[in-house]
This record gives sequence, structure tokens and C-alpha cells, in this order.
Amino acid sequence: MNARTRVLAYAGAAAVGLVAAGALGAPALAAGPTDLSLSLSGTTLAATTSGKVGFATVTNKGAETATGIVITFDLSELDTSVVDLPVPAPDACEQDGSKITCHVVDLKPGENADLSFELIRSGDGTPGELTATVSHEGDDPEAGNDSATATVTISENSGPDLTVVVPDVPLNEEGQTGTVAPGEQTELGYVVANFGDLSVQDLKLTIQLPQHVTFVEQEEGCEYSSDNRTATCGYEITLIPFDEDSGEEGPYSAAGFFNLIKVADDAPAPAVLGGGLVTAEGTAVQQPEVAARRAAPALPEGVEGLSAKDVDESDNSDEFSVHVAKSGGAGGGGELPVTGVQAGLIGGVGLVVVAGGGAMLLMSRRRRVVLAVPDDEKPAV
Repeated sequence: MNARTRVLAYAGAAAVGLVAAGALGAPALAAGPTDLSLSLSGTTLAATTSGKVGFATVTNKGAETATGIVITFDLSELDTSVVDLPVPAPDACEQDGSKITCHVVDLKPGENADLSFELIRSGDGTPGELTATVSHEGDDPEAGNDSATATVTISENSGPDLTVVVPDVPLNEEGQTGTVAPGEQTELGYVVANFGDLSVQDLKLTIQLPQHVTFVEQEEGCEYSSDNRTATCGYEITLIPFDEDSGEEGPYSAAGFFNLIKVADDAPAPAVLGGGLVTAEGTAVQQPEVAARRAAPALPEGVEGLSAKDVDESDNSDEFSVHVAKSGGAGGGGELPVTGVQAGLIGGVGLVVVAGGGAMLLMSRRRRVVLAVPDDEKPAV
């Protein structure tokens, strides 16, 4: 199976799970006015890569829950003979000419959701532009931020292309967002993948937690802020390009990370604590001619490595929120499912390297967005 087919296969398999979760959701209630905003990221491809994953991010900036959300992709200015954008999830999205519409489940105030889409290299030339628009059942008092247009670019340069994926916290066993009560601990999990055409050697991760949330344990190799809400960590790890990841035993194109975090006893509740952010940066590029050699030794004290130039920095960070249950009530879904990816973690802090295919599936399944199958397309019971 070639790399291009693998990208589609893994994302497609993940979408099935997302659609199934959405199909079980309750019908949407009448919606009041609320402000939704939309942004696009991850639309620049490395010079020789076969494709990558981009994201349409929707944020509820209003005070009411947004229902009946629809994201519409307009491909009329995108040359799909150069870069194609397949339908993200056939059971929840449909294409009519140059437009693809996708139904998304409700978003509470303060929540944001990322809908992943694939950009597949299909030829040479200038790809053009991609436009996405979000709408919902209620009125939107700030319609000016409902749409975004991004230039889809095939870079002239080769290099790594890191993508960060962080779901909202906590997750239940179905991969959906739950709640955690004040005073309780939960896990923050995230994935970093390389969709570029050069390997990145060594990672620097910066994890910023929302207010009222702190790290439970301090990991070796990390520096922490005085309020214990920001960690800057270095990892001696090489991520190869996704196209080169065979899915077998190493080297790998993606890595999963987990931190144990705690919500303060006096945190507001119920509440969605926003402001969480994870950022990834490569600190060295591994050139193809030395990729098979042993990794370089650590730099001497006082010597700082040069940053690896990322082909597309728009997707090097991802925001997340912590969902807090009502005070005195039990949280739901406060622990990530114990899967093969999580197995072996010690003390709630750790790193697990996963093969590219597994990482793609994890990235898509653990997004904050859940696609919703329209009522008229749901199977009869």
C-alpha cells in the first residue's frame, strides 16, 4: 500500500468511529444566538510529500450552545488535479459539485472543535485556495469570522512538517469529551506527527495548561513555571516523514505524549477552562544521507542547537480545554482508555512512539470534533 493510500485509509477508518458516535447523539434543541468562528491550518505541503492532514477549527465564542453546526468546504478555487481534498467522512459529509458540507455535533460556550481533512498531492502546478464556512441553527452576531480562506501551497523547500493534535480533556472510553470534578486528576494526551519530507531529530514541546489546572508530577528533562502550569520539555527522538513510515517496527513518523494533570479544588464549576496550548518544535533536521547513522551526541553545556525550519508552522500548535463538572458532582470520563499506545506509562508522565498509521488513527479518533449523521440519513431502527 503506498503512502497516499495509507493517508486516506487511516483517516477513513477513523471517520467511521466519529460518525458512529455522532449518530447516537440526542436530537439538537432550538438554538439561541451565539458567535462561532472558523480558522484553517495545515495547508502547506513539503516539496516532495504525497499529502498531509489539515484542520478546520470552529470555536464557540458566544454564551449559548451552538446546535445544528455545518462546516462547508468550497473547492471552486482549488485545482484538485494538483492537490485534492477528499470528502472527510462520507456518512456525515456530502459533496455537491465543488462544495463539501459536514454536520458537526453541538458546541458549548468556550468549546472548540477541529475537523481534519486530507490534502493529497495529485499533480504539479499551483493548487489555489480553499475556503471553509461554518453555520448553525441560531443567529450569529459576528458573522465576519464565520469563514476563512487559506492558500494551499506546495513548498519549494523540503523540510519537516510537524502537526500537533490535542483533544479536549478528559476523554471517555469512546473518545468523546467527558468532565473532571474539582480536585480530581486526569490525563492530557497529545500526538506530534511529521508530514514533511525530511526527518526531524529531537523535539522541544511547550505545554501550557489552563488556569486552575496544574501538573501532578514533574518529568525529568522538563522545565516548569513557578505556578506549575507551563512545561518546556526536550525529547531525544527522531520522527521520519510519514511517507517513509512503513508501519512496522521503527523508525516512526509520530509520537504520543501523556501528562497527569489536576484541577484545583476551588476551580469554577461547571466550566470549560480554555487557554490550554501544546506547541512542538524540531531542534535539528536529519538529512537523508545521515538518516541511517547513529544520532548525534548531546550538545555541550552552553551550546544551543539551531531550530529545524518547519515547512508549515500553522499547525505546530493546538489548543485544548479542560471540562470541569459541577462542584460536588462526579466527573465522567476522567481517564483515557488504556490502549496499547498508553500501556507502559509510569507515573502518569511519559512518551510512547507509535507507527504512522496508528498515529493517524489516534489523531483522528481523538479529535475534539464528532461528526453527526443527518437525521434523514440515519438507518431505521
